[in-house]
Parts: sequence; C-alpha cells; structure tokens
Amino acid sequence: MKIGIISTIGGKYSWAGSEEPWRLIAMEALKKGHEVLLSAPLKIVSSAQVRDLREHGLEVLAIPELNRVTRRMAQRGMYSRYSKVFNANLDIIFISMGGVADCFWIPDLLNAVRNVSCPIAVLVQANAEGIVQNEEERSVLRNFYKKASTVFFVSSHNHLLAERQLAWKFPECSVVMNPLRTRMDAPLPWEESSDEELRLAVVARLEVADKQQDQLLEALSNEVWKDRNWKLTLYGSGDDKKYLQRLATFYGLGEKVVIGGFIDDFKEIWRHQHWHILPSRREGMPLALIESMACGRPALVTRAGGSAELVEDGISGYICPGMHPEVLRESLERLWDNRFKSEQMGKAAHEKIKKVIDHNWAKNLLDRLLLCAVHGDKLR
Repeated sequence: MKIGIISTIGGKYSWAGSEEPWRLIAMEALKKGHEVLLSAPLKIVSSAQVRDLREHGLEVLAIPELNRVTRRMAQRGMYSRYSKVFNANLDIIFISMGGVADCFWIPDLLNAVRNVSCPIAVLVQANAEGIVQNEEERSVLRNFYKKASTVFFVSSHNHLLAERQLAWKFPECSVVMNPLRTRMDAPLPWEESSDEELRLAVVARLEVADKQQDQLLEALSNEVWKDRNWKLTLYGSGDDKKYLQRLATFYGLGEKVVIGGFIDDFKEIWRHQHWHILPSRREGMPLALIESMACGRPALVTRAGGSAELVEDGISGYICPGMHPEVLRESLERLWDNRFKSEQMGKAAHEKIKKVIDHNWAKNLLDRLLLCAVHGDKLR
C-alpha cells in the first residue's frame, strides 16, 4: 500500500518526542514492503532519523514555513504546500499532530483535508486547558476531525479534554500508549551517592510555557530546600535555556541546578539520577516519563496529559494535585520525607511500565492503519 505521513511539528525543531511514533510506523511499513511518503518541515526532513528512513526507501517532501504572503494565499485556497501529498494517489494519510489544535493554524492542510478522498487517520500527541479558546476554533476543529476515519489519542486525559473543548464526541477514536524506544527487561542499578545527595532530573524541552521548569525552581527556592542535600539537572534544549540559568541564579540555586543538555540515550541519564520531576502544564503521554519509569526511577508529576495515568501515587511516585509552585512544593515535601523509599518506588515504576507497554506497538498500529485504509469509510 501507499501510506502518507504528515507531521505538524513546528519548524524550529530538528526532532521531538512526538516524531518517534510515526518514525517507528514508517520503518515498520518500509520493512514490510509498503511505500511511504513523508511530508514534514525542512528541519525534520534534514534530521538523522529521516536520513536513516530514506536509506530504507522513504520518499520525502519538505514543507516550507508559511510567510505573510503565502499564509494569506493559503487561507484563500490559492496556495498549498500539501498538494503533492494529497494528489499522490495514497491509500491512507496518517497525520501526526503535536497538539490537538495544530491544524487550526495550518490553513492549507485544513483545505486539503476538507477535499480529501482517501481515508485519514490522526494521532494527537498532546492537549491542555486553554489550547482551544473560541467558537471559531471549535467549529474548525470539529469539521477537521469529522473527516478522519479514526483518531488516536495517547492518553485518556487528552481524549476526554478534547471532547469537552469541542463539546463533541469523537465517533471513532481510541487511546494508544506511546512506545518505548528501547526495551528494558530490568531496571537500571540504583546508584547511591557517597554524600547521600538526592539527584532530581527534568527531561523535557526547555520551554517553561509547557514544561514549567520555572515554577519548579520557585518551589525549590525557599531556605528549607536550600539547606538540603540535592541537585537538579534540567535535561533538554529549547529557547528558555538562558532564562532558566538566570532564574536559578536569581533564586540562589546556582550550585544546585545545572543544565544537562540533550542526551539521546535515556539510559545514560537515569544511570545517575534518582527522581524524575515533571511539573508540566501540557503533555500527551510523555516518552521521557515512560523511559524513566522503565529504567526504574520514580517520578513526581502534575496532572498534565497521561502522566497521572502512569504514576501510582505513593507507590511509583507522587502526583501533584495542582500547577502552582506552592502546591508543587507540598508534593516535593512528600518526596523528601519518603526519600528512603526511592529505590523501592523505582522498582514499582518499572513493573508498572512492564504491564502497560506494547513492545509490538509499531506493528499493531500499522495493522490498524492498513485496516483503516481498506475500510476507512465504514469506520466513520
């Protein structure tokens, strides 16, 4: 079959966690002899991951960014970056969306989907309160999703929130757990520090609007926490790196907070860290959380996306009931008071992931896409 894949990730990223699922599907499809056409921004197309797929036969169309002129033309239906994809006589088009409302800001994609003849499957990677803000957006999004033969969400939270945002029930949708990149049959050894230092880590884009590392720094900035023996490493890259460095200094945490940069092999992170802290406002089903738990590390998370669907409060980590520095500090106090249970909770985290992860994720989702390609109209 001929499968089209469209990624709506923003053009400033060369790769993101949201790209891993479609990458695995593309590789599985190519190995099985299917034709795969990818349409993605130039930075994604230029990534090492896509170069590897190209060597296996992936066909690629780079999508340029819209400027003021082309955006106006696209809104009027006079210009489309997706015409080659939608005219390629595909059996199915799989749209991977970083957020539930991404398509609203991509007028030429909306126009193309409005007139599509082949089945459409959509994967929604994230959602949060406030993303859908007015009736115009709701109407556009409802019409977009009505064209899809099936919609996949990566967490129940994202699915139920989307239905509330749109005041509309998705007729054909399901929740699929994000995949684990590397199989972990046992947790990593627990590394105790000689001075009993508690090592905390955030693995996320350095973008405080979504990931809220700034609120975590505020939560850790009082004198009680400054006197405790801990270190926080912020792993990742993003536009707010300098801001977070400056904020750590502003709060007097310069010696306790370090920027760890981007590390591709998640095992290298968790060999040396004890706790994963995710104070996020917006999530889907965080790949970074799945990976840290698979490595046997407990997590403290907010109720963003599917994080609270994975972490069992008091067993494999802690669930922060709110998204404010004071509330976060209260949850951090629970962690500190029970830090002697950290290794035990990490083992529980690993067991949780073993129960819920699908090691045949790419094969199973590809099978569902192929079924959709054959019976797409009947699924609507």
